[in-house]
Amino acid sequence: MRKQLKQRQKRLAVLNWLITLAVFAWTVWQAVTTFQTSYLRMGEAFRDFGLSIKFFFCLLLGIPNYTMPTVNNFSDVMPWRLIPDEWAAFWASVGEYLSRLFDIENLHAYGYAFAEKLEVISKAGLVLLPCILILAVAVKQLYRSGNTKHNQDTVPLTLFKRYAQAYYQPIKRFVLGYISFVKEQIFLVVILSLIWVCSLNTVTIVVEFLSYYFFFAVSYRIDTLYIQFGKLLVDLLVIYHHVPAWILLIIPCALFLNFRKTVALAKLRHMEARNCGFINELPIVSMTCGSMGKKKTTIITDMALSQEVMFRQKALDILQKNDMKFPYFPWVCFEMELRRCMEFGTVYNLATVKAWVRLKEQRYAKHGDSNLQLYNYDAERYGMSYENGLTRADLFDVLETYAQAYFIYVMQSSLIISNYSIRTDNRFLDAGNFPMWSFDFFRFDYGKNSRYAHILDFDVLRLGKKVVENNEKAGSFEFGVVAITEVGKERGNNLELKEVKKGQDETNQKNDLFNAWLKMCRHSATVDHYPFIKVFTDEQRPESWGADARDLCDIVHVVSSGEQRLALPFFTIEEMVQEWLFGRFMALYYDFRHRRGDNTLLVHILKSVTATIYRHYVTTYNRYGYSISKIEKERGTQDGNIEKKKYYLMNQKIYANRFSTDCFSDYFNDMARKSKIGLHDYITYETEKATVEELKMQNSYFINGLYKR
Repeated sequence: MRKQLKQRQKRLAVLNWLITLAVFAWTVWQAVTTFQTSYLRMGEAFRDFGLSIKFFFCLLLGIPNYTMPTVNNFSDVMPWRLIPDEWAAFWASVGEYLSRLFDIENLHAYGYAFAEKLEVISKAGLVLLPCILILAVAVKQLYRSGNTKHNQDTVPLTLFKRYAQAYYQPIKRFVLGYISFVKEQIFLVVILSLIWVCSLNTVTIVVEFLSYYFFFAVSYRIDTLYIQFGKLLVDLLVIYHHVPAWILLIIPCALFLNFRKTVALAKLRHMEARNCGFINELPIVSMTCGSMGKKKTTIITDMALSQEVMFRQKALDILQKNDMKFPYFPWVCFEMELRRCMEFGTVYNLATVKAWVRLKEQRYAKHGDSNLQLYNYDAERYGMSYENGLTRADLFDVLETYAQAYFIYVMQSSLIISNYSIRTDNRFLDAGNFPMWSFDFFRFDYGKNSRYAHILDFDVLRLGKKVVENNEKAGSFEFGVVAITEVGKERGNNLELKEVKKGQDETNQKNDLFNAWLKMCRHSATVDHYPFIKVFTDEQRPESWGADARDLCDIVHVVSSGEQRLALPFFTIEEMVQEWLFGRFMALYYDFRHRRGDNTLLVHILKSVTATIYRHYVTTYNRYGYSISKIEKERGTQDGNIEKKKYYLMNQKIYANRFSTDCFSDYFNDMARKSKIGLHDYITYETEKATVEELKMQNSYFINGLYKR
């Protein structure tokens, strides 16, 4: 089986190469035979360009020039004229054309021609309309009869599937396979594209534009624009005569689709920038509140994703500024040694990064060898200190700051730690030198670079007693984005903790010093005066979290989550077609399914068309859709000073399998699996009024109190 598969792949590869070589040979043949004039014209264009460059620099530098540029001469290779040579003659021709266009005889001729076309259309409609009505009645009568032939194909559908399997599917697979093959042969694609670009006069048009630009930049001859317009029309004739009309229609459609995609992405990225501005306004700890369904967890997840990106960008900013303090230091060698230490596990947090740099400083102070510790840095020439007008920094102080920022920047695991799972898709681009990150939330290749948030062990955030005694993770957390959903259920409020005592032996919310960590967390996360830490929490009510911690926060109240909108312009017609077709088909489809259990050709075709259009509609909203959440921000002290804000939720960023809204559902699933009954097994009421026995079955505190049970 494997041998046959390999042989088939080899035959396909040979066939693909043969087709490609045939296309290449045909392209060269067309260039030599059909498009000879285009290449001669391109030679003229390069001649014009050379003379225009000479004219430009001679006038610019004051050098006498006796060779006039030829860019304002009509082509000798293509001597055709689509417009008169003179501007006055052109306007005279335009006036004559307009006068004839609205001439009374012309209007009569237009009306007569339109009436003839309308007569043909009317006759065709009169013939086709009864046929369509008869066909509709026949189909309706045919589908009116019901059956229970579950998933059985009718004879027409069976024949259609056989035809598709025998002809359509192999052709489709081959075409898609050939497209994939061509994408891999970038060199051939570039050569073929270059030949066609030259053959269709595109290079000539670009070169002529540059030629005229250099001529006009020093001559300011506006009167020559008319000649350039005439030459452009002649150059475009090659495209008009040799490119099929359907391709000429496809090109503007493709440009239009690309234009509206660019507009939509620009709008989404602008919204992301506004979100980042709002997040930067928040303090280190924030709490998002709102009733169920207001997308609280969605918003803090969105904030966590953005904050992780901003931390990486801030680390890069610190690297760039510290690089300029010692611009001649071999930073790449320093970075490579640090990365090797990270791979070997000798450097694994900011504290060990500092220790590693200070060890280098001690070795340098002891041996004075700049070859090993400073990578041949010429300390005598470039110095060992940096002054900025306020302070003086030693080289090793700058190295310590640089190493910490580089550690944060280059770490390839997620910077998010949370009590529910969050997926990120930032791409780490490394060519062996300085790595770069791609932070685009609006790419379409999700899943290739997925990373997941770290599991939050709350012991790492407790400065006091721990749930797990001697927890090896204790004290290890320094920096990152902390996301805690349902924080009130974890920490409790003052009323719930009334009976909890700080002196108890067991770990509780009063003796674990979690609140103390919130107040001091920035100290371990600060690099170059910037705290690389942010805590995002959510809860239904602000009062669900104790006042001691809540007072540290900004509270973000989600007032409304907003309806779906679309950033893609000019989508109205497509949306109207989808809604009309989807609604009509679904009414027909489920009426058909109610009466029949088999599969028919007509329903199969209609369903395929509807599904394709619906997929386009859904994909468009998933990629370019967004909603606006109206929020109100206030201090955790709830002093009444409220700021109204907006937060943008972009579908492609936050809903691309980023997190699960039912993050605690497995707890309930586990209980349900252990249970032996379901909703269907619950006892129902006998009548519209509950009896005493039925009331007692409720196990209600209220009912039990009434009967003093």
